[in-house]
This record gives sequence, C-alpha cells and structure tokens, in this order.
Amino acid sequence: MTFKTSLTFNNSLARSLSPACVVLAALLTASCATSQIGPQQSSEQQDSQRQNVAGSELPIAAGSEPLITTPGALSSNQQRKIALRQLAERSIRTDHPGEYTVVKGDTLWDISGRFLSRPWLWPEIWHVNPQIENPHLIYPGDRIALSYVGGTPRLELIRASSNRSSGQGTARQSTPIGTIPTEAIEQFIGEPLVVSASDLKASAYVAAADEGRLASTTGDHIWVRGNLNGQSRYSVFRPGEALIDPETRELLGREAILVSKVSLVKSGDPNKMLITSNNRETLVGDRLMASNATTPAFFQPRAANSDANGRIISLVDAVSRSGQNQVVVLNLGSDDGVQPGDTFSVIGNDRTVRDDVAQPGGEYFTVPGEEAGVIMVFRSFDRVSYALIMSSTRSIKLFDRVGSTANQL
Repeated sequence: MTFKTSLTFNNSLARSLSPACVVLAALLTASCATSQIGPQQSSEQQDSQRQNVAGSELPIAAGSEPLITTPGALSSNQQRKIALRQLAERSIRTDHPGEYTVVKGDTLWDISGRFLSRPWLWPEIWHVNPQIENPHLIYPGDRIALSYVGGTPRLELIRASSNRSSGQGTARQSTPIGTIPTEAIEQFIGEPLVVSASDLKASAYVAAADEGRLASTTGDHIWVRGNLNGQSRYSVFRPGEALIDPETRELLGREAILVSKVSLVKSGDPNKMLITSNNRETLVGDRLMASNATTPAFFQPRAANSDANGRIISLVDAVSRSGQNQVVVLNLGSDDGVQPGDTFSVIGNDRTVRDDVAQPGGEYFTVPGEEAGVIMVFRSFDRVSYALIMSSTRSIKLFDRVGSTANQL
C-alpha cells in the first residue's frame, strides 16, 4: 500500500497479517506520515499532510467493525468512503454467483443486483485492472467475477476475447451495456427538459404554418421567427408544467415537452422549416431550441451526498403514483451538488394518527414514513433533476421525501 506521502507499507508483510492488523499497521503508517519531522511545521502544512493520507485507500476487512481513530486522523470524506466500503461488504448477497457472463440486454444495475443487495455500492468493491482498456465499460460476453483478497470482497472484469482490442483500430463486435434501461430514459436524453423564464422568452417560435393550418405534422412546412444559433436542425418544444418547490413555493423551472424535429429550409425573417418527425402536432406558438444528439450516456451509480434531501415534485406520465422504470422529478439539482448517477432512497411522509383505542378522541401520535424505493438521477439541471425509479416496495407518490442512500450508514 503506498500513501501519497511516499511512505510504503510492505505488501508481503500485509499478506501475513490478519485484516485487523493490516488496518492497524496502515494507521500507524499514516500517523508517521503526519508526525513532525525536522523543523516546526505550520498548521497549514499539517492539514495538507493529513489530507494526503486521507486520500489514500485503507484496506477494510469484510464484516469488520467501524474504524475508530483519533479525531482528525482521517478526513470526513475518507471516513465516509470507509463506511461505504463496509456497507458494500455487508451487502454481498448470500446467493451471489461466483461468476456471471454478460448478455445483450443486461444493465450495470441488474448485474450489480446479482452480487449486491444494494446495487449502487458497486463502485466500492469494483477492482479496476489497469491492463484492461476502458475497464469501466462492460460488453456482452465479458465476465464479472467475485473473489476475496485478504478477506475483502472485490468484483473484477474478465474481458471476452471477442471484445479485446486488436491494436489495429479494429472495432469491437458489440456496444457496452448501459447502467439503466435505455428505453426508459431515451426520450429524456439530449433534449431540453426544463427551461427558465428567460430561456423561454429568448427562444425562437413558430409564427405560421402551411396554408394557415393551426396544427402541422411530418412533411409540413412552418415559418419561424426569432433568433436562431446558425444550426440546421432544431427541436420544437412546448412549455409544460411549472415545477414548484412544495415547501418554499418557488418556481424552479418549467418542463419542456418535445413536440417535433425540424430542419432549416431557407433562412430569413421568417425562417422556413420542414418538420422531419413529430411526437405530437406542432402548433403556432411552440418554441425552438438547437437539436442535440439522443445517445444515452454511461452513468456510474453511487450514493448521493448525504446532505442532499428533497422531495419528488412531479411524476412523468403519471398522475399520483409511479413504479419501477418510471421517471420522477426532484426539487434538487446541480446547485445542490446532485449529478447523474446519484442514488436516493424514497421515503414516505410521516402520518399523524389519532389513538382511539386507549381513550375515545384520544391523543394523536406520529407514524414515521418508511423507505419505499430507490431512484437514480440520470439528468440534472440547476434547480431540478430527473431520476428513474430503480426499485420500489410500494407506489412512489407525489411529494414523497428523498434522501441519499448514504444515510443508510
């Protein structure tokens, strides 16, 4: 084990010690790295050294007790990483396979669920083999194996021979698997989903249609006024539901409903456009934005920052309840540190109930809300995020609370 301070813990000795001793030895090494050597050090230098030690990886044995150290020996980020690692080790399923061969249609989340009862903790025990090109990308035919090294579990990628790079630029025979089902989110990737009042006001708009039509479809021409950005292809969208914070009543943005795709035929005032495809009829007053690619991205599932707590403020394509593989909107965004791949627990709201058993018309008491499922963010905006329901034990409801899965520590 090598610390960033260049102090090295002997690997051969580590193999001869119990996991608990390995941890103790690592901590002693860290202590040496932060002790004063030579001239008196400033507090800033000591803090810098401590952060360097905290950034290294300490081996934690499966099933070991929480690590207890002197205050300040480890940063809060390192303590959190250790706790997540231990939680991952306790989440190994008793019925896990020793090895699994990836097939077309698999997702990273599904494969993780074969080995872990908490699939979002996959990165905590994932072993990156530097000899494998792009080890985070997994292809059909590859194998995932679970093994124990020094009593610590780890998942490892065994690349299929058909997926090996030939060194001559030969393309692989398949594409990597996604983290979550592509079909569940493809309509949300690459298109504007949320627009601000200023974006809405500044966007170009449909001013007229062929022969005075009120509604236009694929193959029809429309005339657009307003500022365009010089591209040839655009998405037509319609302002949708206002996204309101249920607690502050603040407007967080407005949903943008994808209407159609258009291409520029002739620029001018107005610009002549051809509708190349449509999800619904294009109407006068609809707005335009530059069209983006719709290729789904790769997401690395992880526990969201434990300070991120919010609510579900909208159910996409649902009225009051949603379930697995449906999309929800959160009142948390990149301004709150939320990024694609962050996972949250969905928690039902507390209920106030009157106890009429002990005494008619008796006192009220609170029944706390319980965890109802897990969601993963796949797209975030400044003030809101879109997340996919990965699992649920009951229907997910509007205004359910959400909290980081790290809160399970």
